[in-house]
Amino acid sequence: MEFPVKVALAQAVPTLPDGPGWWYEPKFDGHRTVLHRTDDTVILYARSGRVVTQHWMDLAVAAMALRPGTVLDGEAVIWRDDRLDFAAAQSRAASSVTRASTLAARHPASYACHG
Repeated sequence: MEFPVKVALAQAVPTLPDGPGWWYEPKFDGHRTVLHRTDDTVILYARSGRVVTQHWMDLAVAAMALRPGTVLDGEAVIWRDDRLDFAAAQSRAASSVTRASTLAARHPASYACHG
């Protein structure tokens, strides 16, 4: 497998198509992230291919429990007040590494996988 992985992106349509071969995914209020568990570590990529592991270190640490070779396509999300908070996820993704660590301590991230 070649990294960074190119992710499939959903498109909005006026009516849902049906029939064989169609896939659907929910829209989460987060940051699209590919998670790659290597033999030694976890690497997180933004959909652009940029490595964003240090911004989502709480996810990387949790993902060390996955089997080496695992690759997941999902979104880094942050729950606040029982709902997803896109502004919090956006703030984390755009912050410095030091600030991301502070934000993670206050509002840990979750990882929502796409099917």
